[in-house]
Amino acid sequence: MSRPLRIEYPGALYHVVSHGNGRLWLFNHDDAYSTFLDVLDEYIKKYYVVIHNFVIMRNHFHLVVETRLANLGVFMNQVLRDYAMYFNRVGRRRGSVFRSRYGAFLVQQDVYYKQLTKFVFFNPVKARLVKRPDEYKWSSLWYIMRRYKSIQWFDPKISLALIGGRQALAELLVDRDIPASMEPVYSQFYGDRQWADDLIDKSKLSEEIRGHGLMEKGYITVGEILKVVAKHYCLSEEAVIGGHAKDATMVATYLVNVHTPRSLSEIGKLFKVEKFAVAKRLCRFKQDQLKQRRYQRAVRALEKQLLTK
Repeated sequence: MSRPLRIEYPGALYHVVSHGNGRLWLFNHDDAYSTFLDVLDEYIKKYYVVIHNFVIMRNHFHLVVETRLANLGVFMNQVLRDYAMYFNRVGRRRGSVFRSRYGAFLVQQDVYYKQLTKFVFFNPVKARLVKRPDEYKWSSLWYIMRRYKSIQWFDPKISLALIGGRQALAELLVDRDIPASMEPVYSQFYGDRQWADDLIDKSKLSEEIRGHGLMEKGYITVGEILKVVAKHYCLSEEAVIGGHAKDATMVATYLVNVHTPRSLSEIGKLFKVEKFAVAKRLCRFKQDQLKQRRYQRAVRALEKQLLTK
């Protein structure tokens, strides 16, 4: 029996959960948790997803994900692949890290959002890791309650606005009844049956709802990146591509890697270098050059232009 297709469309909200293979502990030290958050950081920027809430447990994780493009599948595949590579490298092991296919449930926001939020936050309590949900460090609630801003990609205002503010969140947490696992409609939807039926009908009417064409194009195009970089450095787009000004070419390469779905091979063809050279340049840029003030200023200014188009 074939697996059901995921329904993907711009603006969709999902509850995503993935477990370790067998009884494998995915996260058994602080570096593992931090690495997973770093992996999320990289692909959140690349695929324009918004993480409303998260909790990372020892053997699984929960994400509440909103997709600005119809691209949950490609986002999650990249996240799971990169973390699995890290996990196997550090553990000096081979083989599957995650259990089969991750779970992704579409959420009817106006009906199930509060219930889902409480379910995610109370996972550590249910597992008897802490007595109160706000005591668990590897949860978005930890950052919300302490007003920490150490995770740049996580904005607590998004979830708080949908819950009804901090007072509403406090009232949600006061109720000590630990939510049971929610039963999805048709195994894929957290919402009422009519809402689920409407989504299924729409997905059958149009192939575009799965977003293949949209994802190939991307939210920000390569042409837009080259245009703003060329203008910023007072160069032609051909000069940026040709490497006549190293700073401009490096910044453009970084922005294409972070903000478009282009692979390293495709980026190499664009800038007329081998994909291994692209990987090496990007690694050096992210680890060293991006810490320099001139690059930081340039990237911030250019990203502001691209993201407010």
